[in-house]
Amino acid sequence: MSTVAMEVEVNFSPLVHRYTLEEFWELPDPGDLSHYELIGGFLFMVPPPDPPHDDLDARLNKSLVIFLSENNIEGEVLHPQASIYRDVEEGTYLEPDMMYVSNELKNRMGKTRTSADIVFEYISRGSATYDRTTKADTYLALSVRELWLIDPVTVTIELRYATEHKGKPVWERRIYFKGEVAESRVVEGWRVSVDELFEGLV
Repeated sequence: MSTVAMEVEVNFSPLVHRYTLEEFWELPDPGDLSHYELIGGFLFMVPPPDPPHDDLDARLNKSLVIFLSENNIEGEVLHPQASIYRDVEEGTYLEPDMMYVSNELKNRMGKTRTSADIVFEYISRGSATYDRTTKADTYLALSVRELWLIDPVTVTIELRYATEHKGKPVWERRIYFKGEVAESRVVEGWRVSVDELFEGLV
C-alpha cells in the first residue's frame, strides 16, 4: 500500500493564513536561493540578490569593522542568516543584508535579537520596492535607529534616521550621490565615500 507524503502548504495571503513565529520556522526552504520573511504574520518571498551585492557587502563590512576596531567601539557586525525577530501580532522575522548591534543594545535585548542599531540593505531590482517601503518601515517599527539603503543602479547611499513626528516614528532621509560622503549618526565619525564604495562595480 503506497502512502502520499503531505507537503507543508505555504500561503502568502493573510486572508488565508497568518503565521506565528513557530509556524514560520517550520516552513520548508524555498530551494532557489530565495528566502522567506515574516511581518506581523504576513509571509513575504524575497528573491536572491543581484550582483554586485556581495562586493558591496564585503567593502562596507570591511570599512565598518576596521572603524569599530580602530576606535575601540564594541558591538557585533552580523550577516544572514542572523535575523531580527519577535512576536508582533502573529510574528515578525527579517534578515538584513548586514547589521550593527552595539553591546549596549545587545545587553538590553537579552537572548532575543528584536532590533539593531544600524541595518544595511543592498538594493536589487527584484526587491527594491519591498526594501524601501514595507521592510524599511518595519525596521522603523522595530526601533532600528539608522538604515542604509545601498543602490548600485542609481549609485547612491540613502541614509534614514529614526525620529518622531506627531508622536509617531518616522524616517528622516538623506541621499548621497557620486562625489559625496555618507556619515553615520549612530557610529559617530564613520564615513563612507560613494565613489569608493561603488568603484569598479557599476
